[in-house]
Amino acid sequence: MILVAFVALAIVTVPLARGSLRALADVRFRAGWLLGVAIAAQLWALLAPDTAVGARAVVHTLTYPAGIAFIWVNRRIPGLWIVGLGATLNLIVIAANGGVMPAAPHALAIAGLPADPGAFVNSGAIADARLAFLGDIFAIPASWPLANVFSPGDVCIAIGAAVTIHRVAGSRLAPSATGQFGQVLSNRDFFRLWAAQGISNLGDWVYALAVAATLSQRAGGGELARTLSVVLVAQVAPSALFGALLAGPLADRYSRRSLMVWADVARGAALATLLITPEPTLLHFALVGAALGLFGAAFQPSLMAAIPNVVGPGRIVAANALVGATYHAAVMLGPALGAFLVANTGTRAVFALNATSFMLSALLILGARVPQAARDAGTATVRAVARDLADGVRYVWRSALVRGVLIVVALVLVAAAAKTPLETLFVRDVLTEDATFAERARVLGLVTTSWGLGMLLGSFAAPALARRWHRERLLRLSIAAVGLAVLLVSRTTEFGTVLIAWLVAGAANSVGNVSYESLLQERTPDEYRGRVFAATEAVLDAAYLGGAAAAAVLASLLPVSAAFAVSAAILFLAAVLARVLLPGPRAPKPEEVVA
Repeated sequence: MILVAFVALAIVTVPLARGSLRALADVRFRAGWLLGVAIAAQLWALLAPDTAVGARAVVHTLTYPAGIAFIWVNRRIPGLWIVGLGATLNLIVIAANGGVMPAAPHALAIAGLPADPGAFVNSGAIADARLAFLGDIFAIPASWPLANVFSPGDVCIAIGAAVTIHRVAGSRLAPSATGQFGQVLSNRDFFRLWAAQGISNLGDWVYALAVAATLSQRAGGGELARTLSVVLVAQVAPSALFGALLAGPLADRYSRRSLMVWADVARGAALATLLITPEPTLLHFALVGAALGLFGAAFQPSLMAAIPNVVGPGRIVAANALVGATYHAAVMLGPALGAFLVANTGTRAVFALNATSFMLSALLILGARVPQAARDAGTATVRAVARDLADGVRYVWRSALVRGVLIVVALVLVAAAAKTPLETLFVRDVLTEDATFAERARVLGLVTTSWGLGMLLGSFAAPALARRWHRERLLRLSIAAVGLAVLLVSRTTEFGTVLIAWLVAGAANSVGNVSYESLLQERTPDEYRGRVFAATEAVLDAAYLGGAAAAAVLASLLPVSAAFAVSAAILFLAAVLARVLLPGPRAPKPEEVVA
């Protein structure tokens, strides 16, 4: 019923957005019988006798492949792929839980639904649910019409249905980005770069879980926190230092493709050393972390500087959106995959897998062509690197655009750095004040996943939005949207409201990231692009550390809700500064327009 109501609302808003409802009648679906089979099977699974519990679970699971097949046959219809993504997410979690969609106890309580209805239901509380973050974690409160629970997959389905309706109807609410992702992925060289970073990103997050699991067996409580901090600092510090001083000049002086290949080979070799000894020491993990940070600092500016040369003008936003989407997907799926692999294969297999992922990444990049402005590399003496660094600093200082972007995103990162510690306190003190530790951990995981899912959806929406608004406007609007969501969270105690606010904030966060990255790529000359992105990474690292320190102070002086309000105020200030420092392209005067 929720989906039906949402689709009805989407249809009603078509005329308001200057779309044509007649166009909806002209849509011709293929293989409609697949959809009919899926709907009939869903009805049977809901209405069949309670004695057929096993059969109902199987039939309920099989309805999704039928629906996905229908969507695949009709994939030419714009926006329908988002519906397919949502259906796939639902299928994965339902299949993993024996034909039932797991529902979060908090969500069921908010919707006023029983945790154990005593009969087969397609959604219900499950002990030790698998992939719970993809289950019914959102809720419409019992005091509202159509109170119920719904999943991230349902969110995708609803958004996809609305996008499809408005795109087909020619509505202004759904600007078209027709074919951008397909065109970018059809570029063989970009596809190699995209696949390479996606594979290595997934390996990184699987590895992070394996390291945490290994160290947790050797220490507990405060000692474990200190141990993990040592490994984190060992990775971040070399990354920040090398990125600020050397990564940019190297990315502009030498072949970016070669830098990325050697960075991957070096990181893979560092990880392979963990296989030499059966029990790596803390020092060994710290040294491997330092290598990952050091060579990662060379990889990232090279990748970001190379993207415009590989995809060309007009495809940069779509390329950045795809790179961002795979990163966010790795953040969401990597820890879950890591936990599964550690439990079933052991940590050594995970270390080997991550080392292999870097080698595979290197091979993919090695086969890509990465054009670059011709420049005499010369000898990388200390004086030459220092000269390049000083030249890059002068360019950043002279460029109003680059300077403005760095100021704005640094301020945003100060506010964003407070999110993780404040979020943990908010869940403990506000959302789950009297809950058990296990329940608190589940709620924290769901809240974090909601933001990550939003970032994934925002990555896919960014190209279409960029066709309607210029990058500067998108940046300030996205920052303001995150600020509004954080402010809303500071004023609520409702779990469902927090999840929806974080979903919106994550999407806006992702659009903002794509906007500023595309701005820098499009407006920075190729010979300076590596240094500009290295400077950006260094500024963001410093801002993040400063924000984390500020969060500790805020949490000690203010209630967590008030601290969130301060974070929202910083974001609003960043949005205002974005309007002042990055006004956007100037509209031509009437006398400048050529008839």
